[in-house]
Amino acid sequence: MFTKQEERSWIKIEVARGRSAQNCYQGLREACGDAALPYRTVARWVKLFREGWDAIQDSHRSGPPHVDNQTIQLLASLLDVDRRWTAWELAAEVGVCHKTVLHILHDILVYRKIAARWVPNTISEVQQWQRYAIARDLLDQYQKEGDDFLGRTVTLDESWARSYGPHLKRQSNEWKHPGSPRPKKVRPTQGNMKAMFTVAYDTAPHCTSTTDSKRCVLLQFPA
Repeated sequence: MFTKQEERSWIKIEVARGRSAQNCYQGLREACGDAALPYRTVARWVKLFREGWDAIQDSHRSGPPHVDNQTIQLLASLLDVDRRWTAWELAAEVGVCHKTVLHILHDILVYRKIAARWVPNTISEVQQWQRYAIARDLLDQYQKEGDDFLGRTVTLDESWARSYGPHLKRQSNEWKHPGSPRPKKVRPTQGNMKAMFTVAYDTAPHCTSTTDSKRCVLLQFPA
């Protein structure tokens, strides 16, 4: 059988003789049978040879950039200090191209950039252990008493919020004649006053009223 380079050499000779892509393909089919190059490939090489292409090898295809361990370790050490580097900043700091930095970050170090998630507040490690201890005590108590413990437990959560009274867009609509100036309004800002919001959770069904008698029952059996 013929190699791809040998088939391409034959195509090059046939193109020099003025043969068409269809003639080249038919000649390869007669010599190689089903192992011949596909017609689209033959037509592509015919076009290349007619445009002046001399080589019978494929052009060099761009692959992943070559990197050394020193560059990888340098990038890893920079990210250990600050995870907010941009790829362009890292490329300028290390002295490699931007594409190489992306290849190292994504394919070798397996990094991906993620935006910070918004949380209302953060707690220290001591506070985390305190909450863990309290949750552990509550779990132990529930395992001893079962659902009776949940029935007399009320969970409270509170949060401060600044006073803020935004208006809907349609609330500022006004009746105007054609050609009248459009009304303007100042963007509302947060005030200095704060309000405390307290939310209570218990095991009572939805829309259950909390009466005085229910409060008295809860107070008789504090959790």
